[in-house]
Amino acid sequence: MRYVLFLIAILFSSQAVALNCERQPTCEELNYSKDDDPQCAEDGYILCPFDSQYKKCVNFNCESLGFTNNDKTSWCKNIAVCPGNKDYTACIKATCEIGDVYYADGSCGLVDDYNGSKTPVGVVYYVSDGGYHGRVLNLYPLTADKNGNFDPAHPYDGSQDNLYWGLFETDVPGLTNYPKMIFTPDFDQAQEETQIAAKASSTKAECLNGSYKEHSEEYNQYCQATAAKATLVFYPPDVSPDNNLVGQGKWFMPTFADLFYMQGFDVEKVIPGEFDNSGIIGDVRKKLNETFSHLGNKGIKSESLVGYWQCITEWDFKTVFSMKMDDGTKNDHHKITPMITRAILAF
Repeated sequence: MRYVLFLIAILFSSQAVALNCERQPTCEELNYSKDDDPQCAEDGYILCPFDSQYKKCVNFNCESLGFTNNDKTSWCKNIAVCPGNKDYTACIKATCEIGDVYYADGSCGLVDDYNGSKTPVGVVYYVSDGGYHGRVLNLYPLTADKNGNFDPAHPYDGSQDNLYWGLFETDVPGLTNYPKMIFTPDFDQAQEETQIAAKASSTKAECLNGSYKEHSEEYNQYCQATAAKATLVFYPPDVSPDNNLVGQGKWFMPTFADLFYMQGFDVEKVIPGEFDNSGIIGDVRKKLNETFSHLGNKGIKSESLVGYWQCITEWDFKTVFSMKMDDGTKNDHHKITPMITRAILAF
């Protein structure tokens, strides 16, 4: 910080010299003083570049710079103090690691450090750029009522733990049909493909002429992409839907590749076309499950990676890919078969 303040001081002095090119101004002429300012924070001074005995208090607007006066010591590992007022601080965002708890304010932390002061919304399963970016898995499967309808205000409280993929016998325009069990490593398609599916509707006659009552089981199976729409309107409990980091519109369905990354895998050992768990290592799954288990012990509704999960990746007009998350066994399932749906988030 002193180096930054010193540069600021040089900038001020250079401007003064430009105004008076006949001689170099003195520190006193530049409003530096040897006296302490009783209104200045201890680290709010900048030093005169010509004589370090002289100093000046710089009045920073701490709030406009993102500093706040609330206590962060219980949850922040790296606290910065505003130079103009030591009562104002900011939490410097730490990088995330696989298995970290991800919070509604965009920060990450070890599950052992969770103390109830922040709202957990998921667990990190992939990181890039040294941990400044990555992907997050939500805490619990999305639920529905008996007909498969999803209520975003109560995402985990429905009677059914499985959602329809929907659009059975509909080849969704814009989605790539992958050959049976091919490994698709590009998980960056997740958001785009979820949005494409959510906007799609079936051309099946009964869907077009209203034979299927809206929100009925048949309607959810044949006429709309229920799971895709659910993830896009999902927002975690105790979080506002308008939250610009983790609110509605920030979540989407995982691709088949995302499920691999949640497991941990060796791409060289994955055998395309086989209904097995070839190439699956399971080291990431172990970390995620440990975090989910610890959160559950702390009273947070969460569930580990178990059961068959569906993803957004389409095989053909009837079928999409799925995976048994207990051990990474690859599989597929019909779009009219309700299956576990979890949401993911990019940061």
